[in-house]
Amino acid sequence: MKVKPFKIPKSPEDKLTVQIDEGSQFYNSLHEHQEVQLSYIIAGHGTLIVSDSIHNFDAGDIFIIGGHIPHLFQSAATSAHNRMISIFFTKDGFGRCFFELPGLLEIGQSLDSLGGGQQIVSKQKAIGNMMLKLPKASKFEQLVYFLKLLQKVKKAEKKELTGFISSKKISISEGKRLRLVFDYVMKHFYREITLTQISNLAHMTPPAFCRFFKQHTNKTFFAFLIELRIAHACKLLMRPDKLAIAEISEQSGFQSVSNFNRKFKKIKKMTPSAYKSNMLKQ
Repeated sequence: MKVKPFKIPKSPEDKLTVQIDEGSQFYNSLHEHQEVQLSYIIAGHGTLIVSDSIHNFDAGDIFIIGGHIPHLFQSAATSAHNRMISIFFTKDGFGRCFFELPGLLEIGQSLDSLGGGQQIVSKQKAIGNMMLKLPKASKFEQLVYFLKLLQKVKKAEKKELTGFISSKKISISEGKRLRLVFDYVMKHFYREITLTQISNLAHMTPPAFCRFFKQHTNKTFFAFLIELRIAHACKLLMRPDKLAIAEISEQSGFQSVSNFNRKFKKIKKMTPSAYKSNMLKQ
């Protein structure tokens, strides 16, 4: 799936790249690159899209995203400062047989089973602290830390980010269409968005757009839109100012509280109030 191909800046001899992103927002266009990406959110919060899935991210979260997987980190408008450290690498970048060496075989197998991506849900502090050492480390030290990181990631508990990996390549022009749609929806999801409106944006007829979107995201456009709205509602539910459910519903793009409650329960398997209570207990 070609969605804004992105070249990770590195010299030919570099086997892995360490990058720090910071500012008012991360690189928030839907894109892909051949490298696996291991990212630690140091500061900030927002929404992560990986292939067909939508997730919230907060400071302390760690994600590992597979190569050639479309993704974007959309910083929240309320997040004034964002900082993320990432490692980019390919499994074959160290030599085709590198991860077949004694002691590295299991790490190589875990990379093979990565799929679209995973969120690390244990050992985050240890992994994050080690990643913070990388920018000032020598090339040799970076390699040592990198292998230790992969070992810790392999042993950590993880949850899958997406089970969908598109097997169909699309042209660059079609990829631009999909990126336009994602970028628009990320900025305007709280407003009413019609099928005619979004089809026109992609320069397609409504039936053609529906087929195109489903083929390359494994879900309908409106299923994606509702999931994005529910992800935003989850962030609002955790805000300390205790917004009313009706206000959260409106700010998330739903036209009625009853529809919001119904869609929320379908996706999260609980009501908005129950979700808030459960999260506060954690």
